[in-house]
Amino acid sequence: MGQQEMIEKNLREYEEIAAYSMSKGKYNAAVILYYKALVEICDGELLKRVNKIGANHAERFILLKKHAPELYAIASRLFRFYRDSYNKEITETIAKLVKKEVEYAQRIRTLG
Repeated sequence: MGQQEMIEKNLREYEEIAAYSMSKGKYNAAVILYYKALVEICDGELLKRVNKIGANHAERFILLKKHAPELYAIASRLFRFYRDSYNKEITETIAKLVKKEVEYAQRIRTLG
């Protein structure tokens, strides 16, 4: 399986399990998984645009800022919620916001 195919597979898996987590009121898990889906969207775009993906969040942000600023804006804005999900209780409102932003990133990717 190629890198792009693996990204697409992971994206579908993260979105599916994130939606399930949301439906069960598991908002911390949902935010983690929606953010991971966003990372896959970003990596897929970077792979398509510059044939390179970041090895970690810092490197990914640098590449996104230069090559996909519209996705960088989303990823950097949501990163704090992703970090918070590890040690704070995430509310339904925040989880829905993250979900909405990831859906928007998906539309950007589709249009690009």
